[in-house]
Amino acid sequence: MKSKTVFLVIALTAAAAIAAEPTPVQNDAFSLTLPTGFGQFAKTTQSVPSPNGKKTDVTTWIADSPTGEKIIVVQSVLPGKVDDASKLFSSARDGMVNGQHLTLDNEQKVNDSTEMLNFHAGTKFLRSRFVLVGGDHFYQVFYLGSADQSANPTVSSMFDSFTPNAQPVAQATATAH
Repeated sequence: MKSKTVFLVIALTAAAAIAAEPTPVQNDAFSLTLPTGFGQFAKTTQSVPSPNGKKTDVTTWIADSPTGEKIIVVQSVLPGKVDDASKLFSSARDGMVNGQHLTLDNEQKVNDSTEMLNFHAGTKFLRSRFVLVGGDHFYQVFYLGSADQSANPTVSSMFDSFTPNAQPVAQATATAH
């Protein structure tokens, strides 16, 4: 009986150690490594009207943690090529500030096709990365949690691990955290 109990304790400890590891995710749109404790992504897809009357296909992936944090990845397949990523990023940033009532804490251009942004609203903290791939695939990667949780090195590693299926227009020249 004692050996069965010891085996059960060892098995449960091993299972907990495996579950405590960051989780690599790879799908048809991107790959990244989720921080420890996050569940699998739930995916939704919809077509939304664009200002020019064409449709934009938007796919959203959301992963939750037991502590209330969220990782959100949004891929928008735009109806045409974007010539100036900075204008797209500014529009998305301004929409978040105004529509979600967020305060922009800082913004860093990583290269011509990637920006890192940090926002807050009360005690909630939002880290984000905007990436434009091929001029028409706009990725927004978000981490939503507290400032303390956001400072966790595995969150920075998650942003560093994000790779869209296609290569960005310009390769990264710096890493922002």
